Amino acid sequence: MLGIRLFFLLLAVLCAIAPRSWANLLDELNAADRAKVLAGRQVLLEEEVAGKPWPRVRVYQLVRATPEDVAAVFFDYDNSKTFVPDLLHSKISKIISPCDMEVDYEVDVPILPDEAYTARNDLETIDGGGYRVTWNLVRAKQTKDATGHLRVEPHGEGQAVICYTNLVTPSSGMAGLLEKIAIARMEKTVESMVLQVQNQKNNHPKDLARQVEALREALASEAAGSAAQ
Repeated sequence: MLGIRLFFLLLAVLCAIAPRSWANLLDELNAADRAKVLAGRQVLLEEEVAGKPWPRVRVYQLVRATPEDVAAVFFDYDNSKTFVPDLLHSKISKIISPCDMEVDYEVDVPILPDEAYTARNDLETIDGGGYRVTWNLVRAKQTKDATGHLRVEPHGEGQAVICYTNLVTPSSGMAGLLEKIAIARMEKTVESMVLQVQNQKNNHPKDLARQVEALREALASEAAGSAAQ
């Protein structure tokens, strides 16, 4: 009896810490778009969602860095304001677990007042050496809802493919005015993230090493906490 209980306990621990599996990012694209991404160009796809004024946006781009490097730079939420376009403020405001945090942001908004919001960001590993950060809106001044994720997976030696997905539900006053601006900013966000990761790798390796160590510590602590439950 004890042996059976021990078996199921070990099985539960393995399930808790095992990386999740997702489809290959490049397999989500048609041949023409795959070729663009592999050539270093950005691909943006829009998907209409029933009941939503703005489409779900997916942005794909290749980066000359490892998935761990990309995840580490993105996970350094307090530093996002230094390279994300039009981001005025970014600060971790609540730590739910080592990989699950609430982050306060403030974004410059043309015409309308600037937007301040809090998102809950949850980091996890996925099969094949990849990472995923999922975010959901907690509260905001103007935005009704926002959900999305960043997925990054390896592609060849020292390279990775990024997919940034976002679905935003704006207030009625923002919907018509800012849709094109918001989508363009999503493209710029991914582009700026790619440039930041490559800049850290080439020009600030010690700072990147600090970010990678923080990422590893968070994932290890999260796994240890899950195993202890």
